[in-house]
Amino acid sequence: MRISGIIMALIGVLAGVVGFLLRHQEVATVFDPVSGLAERGATITITLALFSLAVVALLFGLSFIDSKRTLSSFQEAFGGGIFGTLLLACLGLCVFALAGLEFMLLSERDGLDPFALARLGAALLAGPALMLTAILGWRGGNVAIPAALPVFWLCIWLIANHMDQASNPVLLSYVYQLFAIASLLLALYYVAGYAFRQEKPRRLLFFSSTALFFTGVTMGDPTSFYHRGTLLALAATVLIYQLTLTKNLARSA
Repeated sequence: MRISGIIMALIGVLAGVVGFLLRHQEVATVFDPVSGLAERGATITITLALFSLAVVALLFGLSFIDSKRTLSSFQEAFGGGIFGTLLLACLGLCVFALAGLEFMLLSERDGLDPFALARLGAALLAGPALMLTAILGWRGGNVAIPAALPVFWLCIWLIANHMDQASNPVLLSYVYQLFAIASLLLALYYVAGYAFRQEKPRRLLFFSSTALFFTGVTMGDPTSFYHRGTLLALAATVLIYQLTLTKNLARSA
């Protein structure tokens, strides 16, 4: 499990870099600057779609390489050194800070619609929850509630994103961001599963690696600084959890 887990993380990161370059080129060349419509059948669009399918299929196959081993508690699965714990706490703080800054910016511009308010309000709770999960998990405390809060936040973000884009006929302009948020949601869902004695290491490794890839692709979108920073902070969070789980699974073997 250790070798495949590390390889999957590496593939997710490297493929994300390639996906970023392809997506950046796609955004620059495929979308009409006036209407926003996308060119049909563009080579770069087909290339990125096929590349994404290949990466996801490869990661899915790699998740089944090793025998299925589990760890019985959150601390056993994700307990590590103080450095990793502090880094996870700092990433949670980044999520909180970015949500707070975006909240203040939208408040000044009167751009706080109900969906943005729900998304940012949930983010302001999810950031400290991520910090609390890292600290309590390292000490062996009960992390059921703080580990679940980021999952609910990402569900709200998905719904808010869908409502924002409901009138947008160009699915290609936002579909990779939806994939990134959904993958991060599922990765954190399976991380939280360890707090409820629901261990699914293969699914966690798959969705974490997939989240790394789609987050990289999404960096090629013309999204705001706050969305970019939040997605990167969450991707780094699931990467740390993935590597820690991989190490602890190898140790238990």
